[in-house]
Amino acid sequence: MRSLLTRFLLVSGLIIFLSTPAIGCVGRVLYVGAQNSTEDKVMAELLVLLINERTGTNVQIRYFDSQDQIYTALKSNDEESRVDIIVEDTNDASSILGQERMTNIDKEYLEIKDKYEAQLNIIWLNPFGFSNNKSSGKPTVSAPLVRRDVLTNFPLLPRILNKLSGAINDETYSSLNTKVESGDKAKNVAKDFLRSRKFI
Repeated sequence: MRSLLTRFLLVSGLIIFLSTPAIGCVGRVLYVGAQNSTEDKVMAELLVLLINERTGTNVQIRYFDSQDQIYTALKSNDEESRVDIIVEDTNDASSILGQERMTNIDKEYLEIKDKYEAQLNIIWLNPFGFSNNKSSGKPTVSAPLVRRDVLTNFPLLPRILNKLSGAINDETYSSLNTKVESGDKAKNVAKDFLRSRKFI
């Protein structure tokens, strides 16, 4: 009788354990890399808040002085220096890959996406929707990028971050940045936007 009861309790406990949504990864911190600019601060806060609110995962921002430093951190496995997620555009990505810009921005995005995955083990997610770029007169595509190895522990990340796909057009992007430049905190601006779209 005791054996049957023990077995029942063990099975019941296992069922409860397996049915509990393990979306976040306990003890694992995700790091978003960004440069210390208005644009990067806003986009980084959007990612941090969206992931944290949707999964409960601890997400922090690490700021860098240059793009080179960000990519060094993307390759790092050191807990003290690595980053797992960044926001990138096809203009800067073309430079990273050492290739010329393409006229067709959709084709360019797909080519860069394939090359990043094959050469750098970095996954491009869906574009945000805006084409503003601080260093190029040509339209660009901007999107969240995630290290491939991170997706092993966080398989739901693409689905969560892709909620922002097509949600930020040029007008919205400009408005978010203007609010921060006018003195609002990037975190508050990001939170207000996410709540207004019912993303959190």
